[in-house]
Amino acid sequence: MRYKLKYSGQSLIKYIKSNKAQAVFLIAIFLVLIIAIWFKISLSPKDPSNKAAVEFEVKKGETAQELALNLQSKGLIKNDTIFILYAKIKGLDIKIKSGRYYLSPSMTVGEILNKLIDEKNSINDVRVTIPEGSTLKDIANILKDKGLINDTAEFISYAKAQNFKDKYDFLKDFPQDATLEGFLFPDTYFLPKDRGVEFYIDVFLKQFEKIYKTELSGILEEKHPKYSIYQIVTLASIVEKEAKLESERPIIAAVFYNRLEKGMPLQSCATIEFLLDEHKEKLSFDDLKINSPYNTYKNTGLPPGPIGAPGLSSLLATISPANVDYLYFVAKSDGSHIFTKTYADHLNAQEKIESSK
Repeated sequence: MRYKLKYSGQSLIKYIKSNKAQAVFLIAIFLVLIIAIWFKISLSPKDPSNKAAVEFEVKKGETAQELALNLQSKGLIKNDTIFILYAKIKGLDIKIKSGRYYLSPSMTVGEILNKLIDEKNSINDVRVTIPEGSTLKDIANILKDKGLINDTAEFISYAKAQNFKDKYDFLKDFPQDATLEGFLFPDTYFLPKDRGVEFYIDVFLKQFEKIYKTELSGILEEKHPKYSIYQIVTLASIVEKEAKLESERPIIAAVFYNRLEKGMPLQSCATIEFLLDEHKEKLSFDDLKINSPYNTYKNTGLPPGPIGAPGLSSLLATISPANVDYLYFVAKSDGSHIFTKTYADHLNAQEKIESSK
């Protein structure tokens, strides 16, 4: 066998030497065939079995090279160079439209390009902004105004922790019958239409879970082991409503912690407003007498739950409060506050503000 292979190799070399033109032609055909096979493989789906929809954005002014690299980094195509080459050959590279699309690793390069050149395929989502401090009622009204839901009562009724406890670990230790007040994270979202209240609540909870895992959980366990995430969000929701200036959030959080440690009522006007049907510039004495566990003038400790959805800055201020020993604060006309340590100083601050009006 060894001699036969040697002889065959020598014969091939002799043939190539005597038929150079034909040999070059055959080698060229062989290389073209290999390239064609590689090209075809590169155009095939990245993962034929993965039909999951991936949201992908084509940005305005994005070059074909940038687009191809993004597609590859998202795991949607095998080779960015082949994508660009194929798009140019087909004349589709100049027809790609900016927008947001649902793509899948099970799609071929041709299928992806056909989707990206037609604006009708772009995601027709609705831009929805949930402001910091929004209550469940506020969020339900926003979604209804945007045409995403028809019944605000249905949304509020379904926004209960028990409906999502199996999906999110941070909900497992919530009080029985707790609502999701405070946990539908305030942010800007692009939401598809006609998905139902469960879908939209789930989107907001996923965003909170992301913030909780990346920004809060480690610090919470280290600095506030005796407080649950439910209690932290409850306090942060009060900080959100009371603070107007970013720099004062950690100080206001510290005041409330100091009062809790001393067994003093929080005396937050924001918790009273949560009980009212409409916003009031100034609360009356009758308002302060409302019989409710949310009335932090009549009750010590935290209220039963959050009074709105705190933003990230209020959450961070609550888990990392300022190192101060203030027990009181009073608001000035510009939204800032005067912070004091004693009740006498607090009364003086109130008089000073009243006299300056």
